[in-house]
Amino acid sequence: MNISPNYIGNCGVPCFIIAEVGLNHNGDFDLARRSIEAAARCGVDAVKFQNFKTEDFLTDRTMQYTYKSQGKEITEPLYNICKRSEFRREWIGPLKALCDKLEIEFMSTPTSEGGVMDLVNAGVKILKNGSDYLTHIPLLKFMGQTGLPVIVSTGMAYFGEIDDVVNAVKASGNEQIILLHCVSNYPTHDKDVNLRRMVALRERYGLPVGFSDHTLGWLAAVQAVTLGAVAIEKHFTLDKNLPGPDHWFSLDPAELKTYVEEIRRAELRMGRQDISPAQGEIQIRDEYRLGIVVARRVEKGQLLAKEDVAFRKPCRGLLPKELEEYLGKRFTVSLDVGQPIKAKHFE
Repeated sequence: MNISPNYIGNCGVPCFIIAEVGLNHNGDFDLARRSIEAAARCGVDAVKFQNFKTEDFLTDRTMQYTYKSQGKEITEPLYNICKRSEFRREWIGPLKALCDKLEIEFMSTPTSEGGVMDLVNAGVKILKNGSDYLTHIPLLKFMGQTGLPVIVSTGMAYFGEIDDVVNAVKASGNEQIILLHCVSNYPTHDKDVNLRRMVALRERYGLPVGFSDHTLGWLAAVQAVTLGAVAIEKHFTLDKNLPGPDHWFSLDPAELKTYVEEIRRAELRMGRQDISPAQGEIQIRDEYRLGIVVARRVEKGQLLAKEDVAFRKPCRGLLPKELEEYLGKRFTVSLDVGQPIKAKHFE
């Protein structure tokens, strides 16, 4: 089955909105659980975690990382940050069950084949690959071999690298791929957002595209929706003041609720790709459009002349474009000035 906007998560809405909890559970199952519940109340379609093992991608335990947390700038080993924020394997089952109960999708980004299989065995419907793992072609092939849709973030990537990803997943027999335009800066400044890259991805690969949104606020997401994004991913936290590297730029529950509402409003404004009056216009068409009325009194038996008509609102009879058809026809009634002229008034 090919991915379409309505296929992802079987959510039945054009844009699939993912609340990215990521590291923001801080290694606490209860915080992860409460994050899911809060995100579901905000109206998202999915909640995503990262079921990584730090050792899968870090060997050097002295590598330093500087981030903002609780109003301070903190520098510490990246290994320590990741290790205390690991998503435990035994959490997958109960949190997936909670998402099922709340009728949203449980998602996670794995960093190994074992992590992929943990998700598959739990019954997830969609796999997600992060920008940092874009060049891990063996893992992407393995994801493709599961037969599940694969969402791929494309931060930091040139087209040639994305070519490798798309070819690898398709070579596994899986064409269910969504590419997310992503800028791996936190937060992403307006000058770097470059949403046209999302359009370029769709045109180059003929695949559904979306936006992994690292900007502040919701404006960029609304723009992405108007450019055809079928999926939007946004970092989420229960509290921006919790300790950790990602909380400060993540959306809190009130902000996430607004974020979802603004995306849905944008979708409503997009409407349908047809040319017809809006539903609200149909009721007022006759009130605002011109019709043909009597400019001077006409008598029964008189022939209609141009001097007899004027174009006025509201339209209660013939349209101006119909005038030529009725000129020279004989009236069967007498009409006073201002009365609408109708087809039934002629022989």
